[in-house]
Amino acid sequence: MQNLDIKLNPGQKAYFVSDFHLGTPSYEESRERERKIVAWIEEHRAEMGVLFLLGDVFDYWFEYRYTMPKGNVRLLGKLAELTDAGVPVYFFCGNHDAWHIDFFEKELGIKVMKDLALATINGRKFVLGHGDGLGAGQYGYKLMKKVFSAKISHILYAAVHPYWAQKFASNFSHRSRKSGGRNREHERDKNRVLVGFMRDFLKREPVDAFIFAHRHWPVLVELLPQNGTEDPLDNTRVCRDNHSELRNVLYLNTGDWLQYFSYGAFDGKTLSLHGQNLKTEL
Repeated sequence: MQNLDIKLNPGQKAYFVSDFHLGTPSYEESRERERKIVAWIEEHRAEMGVLFLLGDVFDYWFEYRYTMPKGNVRLLGKLAELTDAGVPVYFFCGNHDAWHIDFFEKELGIKVMKDLALATINGRKFVLGHGDGLGAGQYGYKLMKKVFSAKISHILYAAVHPYWAQKFASNFSHRSRKSGGRNREHERDKNRVLVGFMRDFLKREPVDAFIFAHRHWPVLVELLPQNGTEDPLDNTRVCRDNHSELRNVLYLNTGDWLQYFSYGAFDGKTLSLHGQNLKTEL
């Protein structure tokens, strides 16, 4: 886990956003979503002290040594503007866009994070990451993730012509999304596992909040102390109006931009969740 130390100036905020899934389900829809994302960045640019992209920004990303995926130039250009202006941008690899080499860091000035990070922002501690594969079980997924992240897998996949590599990845992503679903019970169960991970983490190290993505389920809750063998989700409390000062440990999930257009923000005192049709419970 990498340690980050972030200092926000007065009037600045840290922003957390994820799961744009640019490239799906069609070129036209993805382009329109990209325009909204760029407009959102520009809207908050004046107060943006740091931007955390928590994964699955792209529905597919595979960086070859001398080439990169086509498209998304408006977003990439806007991110370059931010870093050129001195705004730190951190990109956490998701399960859809994990294969990076050095394009983001060399050309865009973006720090690529391939694991969880412990970010201290104005003295408050946040555990940040995409959030996939955390917690008990999920052995098949964890094995697949380990295989995909291995250097030999990158080398072998790079040997496939980009046309066929892109086609395979797009079909795989579509089937995975269709089979996995995003229904309420499915995501509630996945959040239950994630809450278990957070409670285990707190036994080792105290933090103020966990901020994850991946679940496409925007939510901000307080993780109150667990008693005995109670279900962790029975011991959570929804944050009023999706805002909360950091008195108790919080869990924020940034949701997605396919349905909720949601994001988190921290102003040095209060952690908040914004977007459309926000969830009010796990």
